[in-house]
Amino acid sequence: MANTTQSYVVTGANQGLGYHTVHQIAQKPHTLVFLGARRISAAQEAIASFASDIHPTSAVIPVYMDLTNDKTVTDAGVFVAAALKERGLSGLDALVNNAGIASGTDLLILTTNIAGTIAVKNTFRPMLKRGSRIVNVSSMLGSQALNEARPRIPVSIYKTYAASKAALNNLTLQWAFEEEESQSGIRVMALCPGLTATAANAYIEHGSPPSESCKIIVDSAVGTPENGVFLDVNGAVIPW
Repeated sequence: MANTTQSYVVTGANQGLGYHTVHQIAQKPHTLVFLGARRISAAQEAIASFASDIHPTSAVIPVYMDLTNDKTVTDAGVFVAAALKERGLSGLDALVNNAGIASGTDLLILTTNIAGTIAVKNTFRPMLKRGSRIVNVSSMLGSQALNEARPRIPVSIYKTYAASKAALNNLTLQWAFEEEESQSGIRVMALCPGLTATAANAYIEHGSPPSESCKIIVDSAVGTPENGVFLDVNGAVIPW
């Protein structure tokens, strides 16, 4: 009998949106989720905090992955491929590129949010099955159309972050076109979970709880989103 387990990789998942995305996916039956984090101890602690609440047919596995260090991403790929093979799984059903930072030096933000995400995609793309999904967690701050159309908002403290998300949006489109041309059946999309209270923004006062904001990420990872779209937290299309 074929193994019907659905498998997922979620980066930056020891806290915030990634944490709740992994938790909610693992509450579904027959799922295997790889929880990526920059510190393996943080990943293990995150899993321990909700282990009793996941579905009995599901599992979550910690994976060390630092997006500023390509070798850790490559090693994570080797680890995940071996774990899939050991469980008789032919590949991944979704890759969720959630890891990202909003503060730090310009170079660190760009290295993490762009170069690191590219490394993750290149590592795990060969493991994706036909009909699988690549979900890129982006931001409305990266929408060129919205930035040009609306009154200017003070984003000076997030200027490099906004630029990194604009680049991620463009990558999303390029990857989506690539999958469409190859007729792989793989869907690539970006989404903005909205203003969310996470460590990335010092738990901003009016942010939504990540357990709610992550629902659009979960739905996109486990569902069949349209290829090459940019969605908001309610599933409405955001202009690029």
